[in-house]
Amino acid sequence: MTSWQRPVGVLFVLGIVTACAERTTAPMDENLGPAFAATAGPVLDEGYIQAKLDEINARLASTAAGYAVARAELSLAPSANPASPIVVYASDHQLRLSSQWVAGDPRRGATGPELTWGNFAMFMTANGAGPAEGSIDAAFGTWNAVSCSNLELKKVNLSPGNFPSLILGNATSNPLEADISTIGFLPGAIFDAVLGTGASTSVLGVTFTFIWVGANGPTDIDGDHRADTALKEIWYNDAFVWSTSGGPDVDVETVALHEEGHGLELGHFGRVAVNTKKGTLIVSPRAVMNAFILGTLRSPLGSDNGAYCGNWASWPN
Repeated sequence: MTSWQRPVGVLFVLGIVTACAERTTAPMDENLGPAFAATAGPVLDEGYIQAKLDEINARLASTAAGYAVARAELSLAPSANPASPIVVYASDHQLRLSSQWVAGDPRRGATGPELTWGNFAMFMTANGAGPAEGSIDAAFGTWNAVSCSNLELKKVNLSPGNFPSLILGNATSNPLEADISTIGFLPGAIFDAVLGTGASTSVLGVTFTFIWVGANGPTDIDGDHRADTALKEIWYNDAFVWSTSGGPDVDVETVALHEEGHGLELGHFGRVAVNTKKGTLIVSPRAVMNAFILGTLRSPLGSDNGAYCGNWASWPN
């Protein structure tokens, strides 16, 4: 094991997070969903998740893949235990640096400044909602329409039979057909197996970030002091009941907008608190990128737009 592969645990982000966020006067927004006190599950075991990420990196290193998983970012249901980790880092402090896509990166086969996304068609049906690809694509369209950036998000069709998951795939998988691969709606048992007991009832979605690595660890070919992103892998938890209409169930487009924000290097925003009298969660400020998904929200708000523009206003430079 090289020095940059040593596990160092997790980062808890349940305080005030400033990630290029705009100042906002938005009030605290109280969750109207399930009562926290009545439904909160066990705290997710960060050590278990860490071990799984280390296993993945050991497997990738054995094949000289040239990339490694840097972090897993979890979006949590209102019923999740607030003490659960929402970001897990795979290795030492070098991987704690923010990563960023490199325009025209030849290692990704990129030919221009755009980023691509692809959906694995077999898993595009959501429990309770039916076909969900349109909602996932609509969320990408929302990010694509943010006017402060020249970034173009382009959909590509994955080759028939290609299962692009680096976490669950095999030697025949091609994870680089798209920059951001939506694997789709997976059984809750897979969430428990990879993220630990309780994930099936608390984690709505997860985005895995993979970065390019060389003999000395993460690469930085454009000299921006950020690790070079190789690809992203997004999962949704089919143990929940989903909706594409913004109804009382979990809204696909809302969670997709959040996970795709991670695909575009946005972190979690906002303070999370518990109203013990009402048994509910509260976030401040309200944002698409709150770690807890507290109802339908299909448009970026102030903090989301500020962070997006901070990341992408000068793209592709």
